[in-house]
Amino acid sequence: MNKTAEVVIIGGGISGTSIAYNLAKKGVKDVVVVEKAYLASGATGRCGAGVRMQWGTERNC
Repeated sequence: MNKTAEVVIIGGGISGTSIAYNLAKKGVKDVVVVEKAYLASGATGRCGAGVRMQWGTERNC
């Protein structure tokens, strides 16, 4: 197992996995996502309303 990485992301929720995905898509080869349990095990993985517009105006979003 490697002991170093170019990028280490703490948290495997929607933000962490999205950041990792987009970095990989841009060509970053050495990305590690650290999560204490399993991906999407925290609050964003349990929230049914987490991926939608939650505010009334575009500016607030």
